[in-house]
Amino acid sequence: MIKWWQGLALGVIQGATEFLPVSSSGHLALGQSLLKNFQQPGLLFDLALHMGTAGAVVVYFWRDIWVLLKRKREEEAEEKMKSGELKQLNWRLLGIMLISLIPTAIIGYWLKDPAEKAFEKTIIVGICLLITALILFLADYIAKKRLSLFSEKEPSITQALLIGIAQGLAVFPGISRSGATIATGIFSGVRGDYSARFSFLISVPAVLGASLLSVLEEHNAFLEFQAQELISYLLGMASAFLVGYLSIRLVFETIKRIKLSWFGIYCLIIGGGVILVQLLS
Repeated sequence: MIKWWQGLALGVIQGATEFLPVSSSGHLALGQSLLKNFQQPGLLFDLALHMGTAGAVVVYFWRDIWVLLKRKREEEAEEKMKSGELKQLNWRLLGIMLISLIPTAIIGYWLKDPAEKAFEKTIIVGICLLITALILFLADYIAKKRLSLFSEKEPSITQALLIGIAQGLAVFPGISRSGATIATGIFSGVRGDYSARFSFLISVPAVLGASLLSVLEEHNAFLEFQAQELISYLLGMASAFLVGYLSIRLVFETIKRIKLSWFGIYCLIIGGGVILVQLLS
């Protein structure tokens, strides 16, 4: 049975690392390995944490989501948007978001079993964190070199597909979903803040969909839930929401300064440390 403080701690880890490009799955795997006598809480707890971070995205981007789904023209929309154009743009963006989820779903389903086995091998988490560090260093380098060449538009269909592929590959613990998708957007010519916005918006259906599917596939998921664990679940969800909201703000501030390499250094240190400990143990 998961204790209240464990639920709170894992919620903080989930909220901080789901959006910061340092891999939430990798940190959760490491965090659970460090907790003494920790018993895996089950898929319902994972779903609760992801509901918390998904809620943070919805609250942070509520205006974007509202305008995205509205059919009528917003009064506060940009003056250059004539009547009808805003609707067309929003529904186009929604379509592109859905298109990006196709490769995510295919790749994620295909790599599901290998990724689950990777959770059991801490050294793989360390290696994947080093890969994340390399991705972030490259993203910063390209962002600085090509700053004036970036398109100030939402991703194209091709760019969205590439971002979707990156999101699917990030199923392995230690590969940051946000880091991989934001970096892929930058690599393909999308400006950093546009890439981050797109990454966070597509994370809601992708992450919640994957978690819900796992729960539905595991018939005993609801039977394993114990009523006395409810407070732990709620604390985990609430802390994931609050910390996740703050993390989204931090990511945008970091991208504006083209400092993703800060997180790259962090992943390099943690990943290298994990590998070293595993090799020496």
